[in-house]
Amino acid sequence: MAIVELKRATLFGTNSQQTVIIDGLQKLGCMHLINLRETPVQAPQLVSKEARETLKYLTSSPTQRRQEKSRYRFDREKLIRDVLEIKQQKERRISERDDLKKAITDLEPWGEFQLPDADETGGLRFWFFQVPRHRLTEIPDEINWYVANEGPRFAYVVVLAHESPELPFPPLELDRRPLSELRQELQRIEHELEELDWKRVTLTRWRTLLKKDLDAADDQAAQHAAAQCTLRDPDVFALQGWVPESACEDVKRFADEHDVALTLEAVTPEDQPPTLLKNPDRVAGAEGCVTFYITPNYHAWDPTFIVFFSFSLFFAMIVADAGYGLLMAGILFLSWRKLSQSASAIQFRNLLVGIVFATVVYGVLVGSYFGVEPREGYFADRLRVRIGGEPMMNNQTAMMGIAVAIGVIHLSLANGISAWNSRRSFRCLGHLGWAFLIQGGFLMGAGRLAEIPQLFEIGKMLAIGGGVGILLFSSDRTLLSWNPIWHLRRLFDGIMQVANLSKAFGDCLSYLRLFALGLASAQLAVTFNDLAQQASQTRGFGILLALLILVVGHGINLLLGLMGGVVHGLRLNCIEFFNWSLTSEGYTFQPFNKKAET
Repeated sequence: MAIVELKRATLFGTNSQQTVIIDGLQKLGCMHLINLRETPVQAPQLVSKEARETLKYLTSSPTQRRQEKSRYRFDREKLIRDVLEIKQQKERRISERDDLKKAITDLEPWGEFQLPDADETGGLRFWFFQVPRHRLTEIPDEINWYVANEGPRFAYVVVLAHESPELPFPPLELDRRPLSELRQELQRIEHELEELDWKRVTLTRWRTLLKKDLDAADDQAAQHAAAQCTLRDPDVFALQGWVPESACEDVKRFADEHDVALTLEAVTPEDQPPTLLKNPDRVAGAEGCVTFYITPNYHAWDPTFIVFFSFSLFFAMIVADAGYGLLMAGILFLSWRKLSQSASAIQFRNLLVGIVFATVVYGVLVGSYFGVEPREGYFADRLRVRIGGEPMMNNQTAMMGIAVAIGVIHLSLANGISAWNSRRSFRCLGHLGWAFLIQGGFLMGAGRLAEIPQLFEIGKMLAIGGGVGILLFSSDRTLLSWNPIWHLRRLFDGIMQVANLSKAFGDCLSYLRLFALGLASAQLAVTFNDLAQQASQTRGFGILLALLILVVGHGINLLLGLMGGVVHGLRLNCIEFFNWSLTSEGYTFQPFNKKAET
């Protein structure tokens, strides 16, 4: 649960060593390079767009051939041409297939027919109309028309005329080819698509060799870019970068082996190094939730650990059903092996475990199983929490208070962390002031609603103390000054913080979405259950309809819960929480390493 400590490493060597040193550092793969020149770095484009498109197209093939290891008969340029030609042909055939399917769908109500040439009908033409059955009487009697087919809603009318008749219905543009011919053409195109798919599958055996070539080209381009970061004079060069402290011994060993000078310097407060997050695998899956919105500054703190638990809790409160949680657990169990194939997949799997566990536990506490409440006296009923003698989910006032209380705790924690990070200055008292003010305001509101004067007075004292702390210690100006004007400016900085009162109030109320979305999910589940029960009253088809309502309804509700849990769970962490605890943004540590396998 920390940002990795870095050191500034600078290597000095002769110009004749530069290529070897850059190649060796790339193999070492632990340095984030620093551009020592004023000009921006421009990496050469050694790989064409077509080559990357080819690799992507082969990789996305659902069926893969056994990979070739020998380069005998491997022609990269020919492979790119063949694959892109297959891709273009397939796109054209898919477009033709879609057009044919639409033409067949339009022609099917009319049946099989062949339009005659215009000279065979004396200049008369066939016009086709789809007419609502109840409007057939609107067709004038003087027009020659015939009903070719009828459906539940429409009649399919053919009109024989020299010009398009003036009817209140637009004429249809039908394909002039017979229906049987269109179906044969569709079958031919589908066969061609199958052949193209098999050709694509055949060429997938070269995917690994192509990827190695592209990775080698990317490595070469990265070396060219690294050379642009160095400082050179006629005899020596200097290359600089950020290195994790744990890798410093490797860099020292590398410098000794290649007879180059090395200096290692600690990070100063004025430096702005990149941010490298390193967390235990059990919580590292939440790093993506953090960096999705912001990369913490190197001098800030890593919120991954807190986000892991808070995101899981918020997600669980929004889904608010143990049945959905158990269903998610089953899906996770079936995907367990697939989510164990790489380090990043394992980290994501652990995040899912936390989310599923929190969802099941919270669902048990509120007593909801696919929208069904347990009967009184049963074991599941004894597990759920009651407030004021009734289940907590039915006590809306209490649930709203719990949601706001979670927001108060979350934002107070954010300000407490900001205070700890500013502990070497009086600014930390300003952050603590906001934590006390938020807590005090909540206790005052809770004491007033619950008619507990003592709670109101405690909240009032906290709010006053917090307000004084904000007023006196929210300035970044030093407190150690004899100039009264200086202190008036400090006081003015504190007064300007009054504008953040509405922000604090709005951020606390923003956590009400946990209650609102959880209640909406529970009510939707109950509604679908009621609809299914009503449908099941009719035997036979009613039971099938009830099953359909249950499956589709709960599927939609679960999908909405998943979307709401991800979106609003991230929002409360990345906006409300980060706005009070992460005030500066950094950039990601990007190691200079090799992509190609050696």
